[in-house]
Amino acid sequence: MTQQTARPRFKFALFGLGDRWESGAEQLGAEVAAGLLAFGPETAALAAAAGQLAVSVEEDAFGRRNFGLCLRDYDVRLAEIVWLADGRDVPEQVKQQWPNLTQQEWDCALRVAKLVLSALGSPSIQNDKALPNPARARFRAALSAVGDRPGTAPEELARNVTGGLLAFGSETPDNLAAAEQLDVSVEQDENGWNVGLCMRRSGLRLSRLLRSAVGSPVPQQMLEDLPDLVQEDWDTVLTVTTAILAALESDPV
Repeated sequence: MTQQTARPRFKFALFGLGDRWESGAEQLGAEVAAGLLAFGPETAALAAAAGQLAVSVEEDAFGRRNFGLCLRDYDVRLAEIVWLADGRDVPEQVKQQWPNLTQQEWDCALRVAKLVLSALGSPSIQNDKALPNPARARFRAALSAVGDRPGTAPEELARNVTGGLLAFGSETPDNLAAAEQLDVSVEQDENGWNVGLCMRRSGLRLSRLLRSAVGSPVPQQMLEDLPDLVQEDWDTVLTVTTAILAALESDPV
């Protein structure tokens, strides 16, 4: 399967967490893991990440359920782990690869990744009905459009993504800072041109930035909240998040 055919499959599985939650956590998790393996490179790291990936169901005090990506053995949401990494120092190996990267840009990448992971999860479900959430729907549509409508002006795509991000995540100082740093870039290589989420100042793709962090040590401060988190778990979070951000980019045109 080529990446051009694997990308739609992976995106279908990812957005299915919110669109087809009636399928159940086990089925949804299997679809995402299979889509991840089809889309990403055939490496042992990706196979390990797919094996660690699952979908969990959480329920609040009011009986409202929601589905989201989690670590199979730890039963903690990927979005929560990325959120705990936000504000931590840029990993040394990331600094070495991108020496001009600022702490603010690293924080932006993690914050956007956290909100993307959250938005891909299901809406709140009560009495077997999804509760309307226009802000979530707006952000999901803007994210999907980056890859689905590459002919749209990058400025419009970026405006829709940042507007959706702020509507979904609320206009907190951190989210406003992330929105200010976020953009959509057009890149060209021998296969054609494609569009994807990037840092505004440098044009560095978010997927490329997160990929460079795979293998970096678990942030020590994170272990204060998740003391049982191991290196393999952290690598899984970074590997899966990288693949998701890459899947949101367009195929070469």
